[in-house]
Amino acid sequence: MRETSLGLVPDLTGTGRLVRAVGYPRALEICVTGRWVGAREAVDIGLAQVVVPRDQLDAAVADLVAALTAPDVGAVRETKQLLQSAAELPPDEQRAAERRAQQRRLVALARLIRTP
Repeated sequence: MRETSLGLVPDLTGTGRLVRAVGYPRALEICVTGRWVGAREAVDIGLAQVVVPRDQLDAAVADLVAALTAPDVGAVRETKQLLQSAAELPPDEQRAAERRAQQRRLVALARLIRTP
């Protein structure tokens, strides 16, 4: 987020994601100073999930890709939607959304079983 160093502002919706990940005060400091966030700090503040040595990066990426592409795509889509709504919906509405999503998944799985 070095745009301010160039007299510009951060764009492409990165500001919202940054604030949600690290909070407003830290996002403001990172954007206004334009400083680099190192790997260890990125993990510590929630911008990254893991740090690996450079020589292990390809293997780590391959492992992550395999893990992310293994589950059923429909279940992944439903889970992403549920996680995106979890912080904003009241518990009863979230529970209802989960129930509807689970019903859709069960119907989809039943169709797979019936397909010869």
